[in-house]
Amino acid sequence: MNIWEAIIQGIVQGLTEFLPVSSSGHLSLVQHILPSTSSGNNDVGNQAVSLFLHFGTLLAVFIVYRELIWKMILEFFSMCKEIFTKKFVWNLDKMNKERRMVIFVVVASAFAILLFLPVLGWMGLELADGEPVKKFADLAEYFSNDNSIMAEGIFFTLTGILILLATVFDVRIGNSPKNKEGVITMKNACAMGIGQCLAAMPGISRSGTTTTMGMLTGAEKNSALEFSFIMGIPAVLAANLLEFKDTDWSAVSGSTIVAILVGVVVSAVVGVLAIKLLKWIVSNEKFHYFGYYCLVLGVVVIIIATIESVLGTTFSFGK
Repeated sequence: MNIWEAIIQGIVQGLTEFLPVSSSGHLSLVQHILPSTSSGNNDVGNQAVSLFLHFGTLLAVFIVYRELIWKMILEFFSMCKEIFTKKFVWNLDKMNKERRMVIFVVVASAFAILLFLPVLGWMGLELADGEPVKKFADLAEYFSNDNSIMAEGIFFTLTGILILLATVFDVRIGNSPKNKEGVITMKNACAMGIGQCLAAMPGISRSGTTTTMGMLTGAEKNSALEFSFIMGIPAVLAANLLEFKDTDWSAVSGSTIVAILVGVVVSAVVGVLAIKLLKWIVSNEKFHYFGYYCLVLGVVVIIIATIESVLGTTFSFGK
C-alpha cells in the first residue's frame, strides 16, 4: 500500500461513509481493481489502512457535531447521577432533545445483537479459516473477503431500491404536523438500529439504510440523517477497536504506517465535506439521486462480476 493508494482510499472512504452509497462496498471495489490490493500480497497492510480510514471518518462526525455530542455526554453523566440518586424519571415527552438522543442511541445500538445470533448454520458456507458461517456478522465477513464482487452488486441494488422507496414515502407523509416537528421516536430508533445491522453487508450503505429506515417509520428526513450519524458512533468505534485488537501490527511496514496517517487525514477532511454536502442535498430534496446512482452501480457491478465468473479472471488496473 503506497501513499497514493491511501489517498485514493481515503477519498473513497470519506465520501462513501456518509453519502448513502456504502463505503464498505466502494472500498471493496477499489481494492478489487487496484493491483497491490487485488493481488492479495498485502492483506495485513490493507486491513490496517481500512481500519484507520474508519477512524478518520469517525473523527469527521465529532468535528461536525461536536456541540451536540458534547451536550449528549453531559446529559449522559447527568442521567447517571439521577439514576444513582434515584431521581431519574422515565418520561420521554418531558426530556430534552439531547437526553432522548442518548437513550435512543443506546436502544439502536442494542440491536447489534442481531449480528451475533447463530441462525445461519443451514447455509453451508465457510469462512477463509474454515469456520462455518453461523451469524450475520460471519456472512458479512464472507462476502467481504470472497474474490467476487457479485454480492456487492446485489447489495448496491438493494440500497438504491430502499432509498427510492423511502423518498416516495417521505413525500407522502411530509405534510403531516408530527413529521414537521423533527422529533425522533422510539419506533424510529428501533427501525434505524435494525437498519444499522443490515449495513454490515458490503454494498449496503449504513447512513443510507439507517436514514431511510427512519424515514419509512415517519421520521423527518433531516432529523433521521442527524440521528443516523450520531447513532453510528458507538457501533463504528466498537467494531474498529475489535479489529484494531485483532490486527497483526508486527506485519505492518513503516511505509504502510505513513500511508495510514495520510489516509486518516484525507478521510477526515473529505468526511467533513461529505457530511455538509449530504445535509445540503437532503434539505434540497435531492436524496433520491443516490438511489438512482446505487441502482446503476449495482447493475454494472453485477454485469462485471458475471463476466469475471465466466472468463475466470479479475479486471484489475496495472495487470
